[in-house]
Amino acid sequence: MHIEPGRVLPFSKAENFRELGGWPAAGGKTVKHGLFFRCGALCELESEEDLEAFRALGIKVICDLRSTGERTAQPDPAFAGVRRHDISAILDEEGREVNFDPHSFLKMDRAALETLGRMLGEFYARLPFGNAAYRAMFAEIRAGQLPLLFHCSAGKDRTGVAAALILLALGAARETVMQDFLITNTCRPRAAAEYEASYGALVQQYPDLKPYLGAMGGVDEANLARALDAIDAHYPCLEAYFEAELGMTPADLAAMRAACLE
Repeated sequence: MHIEPGRVLPFSKAENFRELGGWPAAGGKTVKHGLFFRCGALCELESEEDLEAFRALGIKVICDLRSTGERTAQPDPAFAGVRRHDISAILDEEGREVNFDPHSFLKMDRAALETLGRMLGEFYARLPFGNAAYRAMFAEIRAGQLPLLFHCSAGKDRTGVAAALILLALGAARETVMQDFLITNTCRPRAAAEYEASYGALVQQYPDLKPYLGAMGGVDEANLARALDAIDAHYPCLEAYFEAELGMTPADLAAMRAACLE
Protein backbone atom coordinates (compact mmCIF):
# COMPACT_ATOMS: atom_id res chain seq x y z
CA MET A 1 0.00 0.00 0.00
CA HIS A 2 1.38 3.40 -1.00
CA ILE A 3 1.60 5.95 1.82
CA GLU A 4 2.12 9.60 0.96
CA PRO A 5 5.27 11.29 2.34
CA GLY A 6 4.72 13.34 5.46
CA ARG A 7 1.73 11.24 6.50
CA VAL A 8 -0.43 12.91 9.15
CA LEU A 9 -1.60 10.42 11.77
CA PRO A 10 -5.35 10.53 12.46
CA PHE A 11 -5.44 11.24 16.17
CA SER A 12 -8.69 12.77 17.39
CA LYS A 13 -7.24 15.99 18.86
CA ALA A 14 -3.43 16.04 18.42
CA GLU A 15 -2.72 18.28 15.43
CA ASN A 16 0.42 18.10 13.29
CA PHE A 17 1.31 14.55 14.40
CA ARG A 18 3.09 13.02 11.43
CA GLU A 19 6.03 10.94 10.28
CA LEU A 20 8.98 11.40 7.97
CA GLY A 21 8.54 8.15 6.07
CA GLY A 22 8.24 8.28 2.29
CA TRP A 23 10.32 11.38 1.60
CA PRO A 24 12.91 10.97 -1.18
CA ALA A 25 16.47 10.87 0.12
CA ALA A 26 19.98 9.77 -0.86
CA GLY A 27 20.65 7.44 -3.76
CA GLY A 28 17.12 7.52 -5.16
CA LYS A 29 15.80 5.83 -2.02
CA THR A 30 13.06 6.94 0.36
CA VAL A 31 12.82 7.21 4.15
CA LYS A 32 11.36 4.07 5.69
CA HIS A 33 7.97 4.47 7.29
CA GLY A 34 7.46 4.06 11.02
CA LEU A 35 10.89 5.28 12.20
CA PHE A 36 10.65 9.03 12.79
CA PHE A 37 7.63 10.79 14.24
CA ARG A 38 7.07 14.50 14.95
CA CYS A 39 4.27 16.26 16.80
CA GLY A 40 3.22 18.95 19.24
CA ALA A 41 2.36 18.51 22.90
CA LEU A 42 1.59 14.87 23.71
CA CYS A 43 -0.94 15.92 26.35
CA GLU A 44 -3.36 16.23 23.40
CA LEU A 45 -3.49 12.43 23.28
CA GLU A 46 -6.48 12.41 25.61
CA SER A 47 -8.65 9.45 24.64
CA GLU A 48 -7.80 5.85 25.41
CA GLU A 49 -8.11 5.12 21.70
CA ASP A 50 -5.44 7.71 20.90
CA LEU A 51 -3.16 6.44 23.66
CA GLU A 52 -3.48 2.89 22.37
CA ALA A 53 -2.77 4.04 18.81
CA PHE A 54 0.31 5.84 20.10
CA ARG A 55 1.56 2.76 21.95
CA ALA A 56 1.09 0.72 18.77
CA LEU A 57 3.73 2.87 17.03
CA GLY A 58 6.36 1.10 19.15
CA ILE A 59 8.27 4.29 19.92
CA LYS A 60 11.45 3.66 21.92
CA VAL A 61 12.61 7.22 22.56
CA ILE A 62 10.83 10.56 23.06
CA CYS A 63 12.84 13.75 22.67
CA ASP A 64 10.90 16.59 24.30
CA LEU A 65 12.32 19.85 22.96
CA ARG A 66 10.27 22.14 25.22
CA SER A 67 11.40 24.29 28.11
CA THR A 68 10.95 23.09 31.68
CA GLY A 69 8.09 25.57 32.10
CA GLU A 70 6.22 24.25 29.07
CA ARG A 71 6.82 20.68 30.16
CA THR A 72 5.50 21.38 33.65
CA ALA A 73 2.39 23.17 32.38
CA GLN A 74 1.51 20.44 29.88
CA PRO A 75 3.25 17.21 30.90
CA ASP A 76 3.51 14.31 28.51
CA PRO A 77 1.61 11.13 29.38
CA ALA A 78 3.79 8.43 30.90
CA PHE A 79 4.61 5.59 28.53
CA ALA A 80 6.16 2.46 30.02
CA GLY A 81 9.46 1.37 28.54
CA VAL A 82 10.02 4.59 26.56
CA ARG A 83 13.27 6.47 27.22
CA ARG A 84 13.04 10.26 27.40
CA HIS A 85 15.29 13.22 26.70
CA ASP A 86 13.80 16.36 28.21
CA ILE A 87 16.15 19.04 26.87
CA SER A 88 15.10 22.53 25.81
CA ALA A 89 16.03 23.22 22.19
CA ILE A 90 15.82 27.01 22.51
CA LEU A 91 18.16 28.90 24.82
CA ASP A 92 18.70 32.63 24.98
CA GLU A 93 22.10 34.24 24.47
CA GLU A 94 22.95 33.62 28.14
CA GLY A 95 22.07 29.93 27.96
CA ARG A 96 18.70 30.14 29.71
CA GLU A 97 15.70 28.14 28.54
CA VAL A 98 13.14 30.05 26.47
CA ASN A 99 9.43 29.33 26.99
CA PHE A 100 7.99 29.04 23.51
CA ASP A 101 4.45 27.79 24.13
CA PRO A 102 2.39 29.26 21.27
CA HIS A 103 -0.65 29.58 23.53
CA SER A 104 1.23 32.24 25.48
CA PHE A 105 1.39 34.39 22.31
CA LEU A 106 -2.36 34.70 21.76
CA LYS A 107 -2.81 38.17 23.29
CA MET A 108 -0.26 40.70 22.05
CA ASP A 109 -0.35 44.19 20.62
CA ARG A 110 1.15 45.25 17.29
CA ALA A 111 4.61 46.01 18.69
CA ALA A 112 4.82 42.73 20.61
CA LEU A 113 3.74 40.70 17.57
CA GLU A 114 6.38 42.39 15.40
CA THR A 115 9.07 41.81 18.02
CA LEU A 116 8.17 38.14 18.43
CA GLY A 117 8.13 37.64 14.68
CA ARG A 118 11.66 39.02 14.39
CA MET A 119 12.84 37.02 17.39
CA LEU A 120 11.51 33.82 15.85
CA GLY A 121 13.73 34.28 12.82
CA GLU A 122 16.72 34.87 15.08
CA PHE A 123 15.98 31.72 17.04
CA TYR A 124 15.83 29.69 13.83
CA ALA A 125 19.28 30.92 12.86
CA ARG A 126 20.66 29.75 16.23
CA LEU A 127 18.83 26.42 16.53
CA PRO A 128 21.28 24.30 14.49
CA PHE A 129 24.29 25.23 16.65
CA GLY A 130 25.39 24.01 20.07
CA ASN A 131 22.02 22.34 20.52
CA ALA A 132 22.18 19.66 23.22
CA ALA A 133 18.62 18.52 22.47
CA TYR A 134 19.39 17.75 18.83
CA ARG A 135 22.71 16.17 19.74
CA ALA A 136 20.94 13.78 22.15
CA MET A 137 18.40 12.95 19.46
CA PHE A 138 21.10 12.04 16.97
CA ALA A 139 22.93 9.97 19.57
CA GLU A 140 19.81 7.82 19.86
CA ILE A 141 19.52 7.55 16.09
CA ARG A 142 23.19 6.60 15.86
CA ALA A 143 22.57 3.86 18.45
CA GLY A 144 19.65 2.50 16.41
CA GLN A 145 17.03 3.39 19.01
CA LEU A 146 14.12 3.67 16.60
CA PRO A 147 11.24 4.38 16.26
CA LEU A 148 11.89 7.81 17.75
CA LEU A 149 9.54 10.73 18.37
CA PHE A 150 10.55 14.36 18.80
CA HIS A 151 8.17 17.13 19.77
CA CYS A 152 7.70 20.60 21.23
CA SER A 153 4.51 22.48 22.10
CA ALA A 154 3.23 23.13 18.57
CA GLY A 155 5.35 20.65 16.62
CA LYS A 156 6.43 23.28 14.13
CA ASP A 157 9.52 25.39 14.97
CA ARG A 158 11.91 23.45 17.24
CA THR A 159 10.36 20.25 15.88
CA GLY A 160 10.50 21.57 12.31
CA VAL A 161 14.23 22.18 12.49
CA ALA A 162 14.78 18.76 14.08
CA ALA A 163 12.88 17.13 11.19
CA ALA A 164 14.90 19.15 8.68
CA LEU A 165 18.17 17.95 10.21
CA ILE A 166 17.07 14.31 10.12
CA LEU A 167 16.04 14.58 6.48
CA LEU A 168 19.28 16.34 5.57
CA ALA A 169 21.25 13.60 7.34
CA LEU A 170 19.39 11.07 5.20
CA GLY A 171 20.40 12.90 2.05
CA ALA A 172 17.11 14.65 1.27
CA ALA A 173 17.27 17.70 -0.98
CA ARG A 174 16.64 21.12 0.49
CA GLU A 175 13.39 21.34 -1.50
CA THR A 176 12.17 18.11 0.14
CA VAL A 177 13.11 19.38 3.58
CA MET A 178 11.14 22.57 2.97
CA GLN A 179 8.16 20.62 1.66
CA ASP A 180 7.95 18.60 4.87
CA PHE A 181 8.34 21.77 6.93
CA LEU A 182 5.48 23.58 5.19
CA ILE A 183 2.96 20.77 5.70
CA THR A 184 2.46 22.30 9.15
CA ASN A 185 0.47 25.11 7.50
CA THR A 186 -2.24 22.69 6.39
CA CYS A 187 -2.58 20.44 9.43
CA ARG A 188 -3.07 22.82 12.36
CA PRO A 189 -6.58 24.14 11.61
CA ARG A 190 -7.59 24.54 15.26
CA ALA A 191 -4.45 26.50 16.10
CA ALA A 192 -4.81 28.63 12.97
CA ALA A 193 -8.38 29.46 13.98
CA GLU A 194 -7.22 30.52 17.45
CA TYR A 195 -4.67 32.92 16.04
CA GLU A 196 -7.13 34.29 13.51
CA ALA A 197 -9.64 34.94 16.29
CA SER A 198 -7.01 36.77 18.34
CA TYR A 199 -5.30 38.76 15.58
CA GLY A 200 -7.57 38.85 12.55
CA ALA A 201 -8.79 42.38 13.23
CA LEU A 202 -5.27 43.62 13.97
CA VAL A 203 -3.93 42.17 10.73
CA GLN A 204 -6.78 43.76 8.78
CA GLN A 205 -5.76 47.11 10.25
CA TYR A 206 -2.04 46.47 9.71
CA PRO A 207 -1.59 44.10 6.72
CA ASP A 208 2.20 44.15 7.18
CA LEU A 209 1.68 41.97 10.27
CA LYS A 210 0.34 39.06 8.22
CA PRO A 211 3.70 37.25 7.87
CA TYR A 212 4.25 37.47 11.63
CA LEU A 213 0.79 36.06 12.30
CA GLY A 214 1.42 33.23 9.85
CA ALA A 215 4.64 32.35 11.62
CA MET A 216 2.87 32.21 14.99
CA GLY A 217 0.04 29.91 13.92
CA GLY A 218 2.00 28.03 11.28
CA VAL A 219 5.47 28.26 9.77
CA ASP A 220 7.27 30.65 7.44
CA GLU A 221 9.55 29.29 4.72
CA ALA A 222 11.94 32.20 5.32
CA ASN A 223 12.59 31.08 8.90
CA LEU A 224 13.75 27.57 8.00
CA ALA A 225 15.78 29.09 5.17
CA ARG A 226 17.58 31.18 7.79
CA ALA A 227 18.53 28.04 9.71
CA LEU A 228 19.77 26.22 6.61
CA ASP A 229 21.60 29.28 5.30
CA ALA A 230 23.31 29.66 8.69
CA ILE A 231 24.62 26.09 8.43
CA ASP A 232 25.95 26.80 4.94
CA ALA A 233 27.61 29.99 6.17
CA HIS A 234 29.35 28.31 9.12
CA TYR A 235 30.48 25.02 7.52
CA PRO A 236 31.98 24.08 4.14
CA CYS A 237 29.62 21.12 3.76
CA LEU A 238 26.82 19.30 5.57
CA GLU A 239 29.14 16.45 6.56
CA ALA A 240 31.34 18.89 8.46
CA TYR A 241 28.29 20.36 10.17
CA PHE A 242 26.90 17.00 11.27
CA GLU A 243 30.22 15.84 12.69
CA ALA A 244 31.01 19.06 14.56
CA GLU A 245 27.56 19.91 15.88
CA LEU A 246 25.74 16.58 16.18
CA GLY A 247 28.49 14.00 16.57
CA MET A 248 27.64 12.23 13.31
CA THR A 249 30.75 11.19 11.39
CA PRO A 250 30.53 10.39 7.66
CA ALA A 251 30.50 6.71 8.65
CA ASP A 252 27.61 7.38 11.06
CA LEU A 253 25.66 9.14 8.32
CA ALA A 254 26.26 6.22 5.95
CA ALA A 255 25.08 3.76 8.60
CA MET A 256 21.99 5.87 9.32
CA ARG A 257 21.10 5.88 5.64
CA ALA A 258 21.65 2.14 5.32
CA ALA A 259 19.30 1.52 8.25
CA CYS A 260 16.62 4.11 7.50
CA LEU A 261 16.27 4.20 3.71
CA GLU A 262 14.69 1.77 1.30
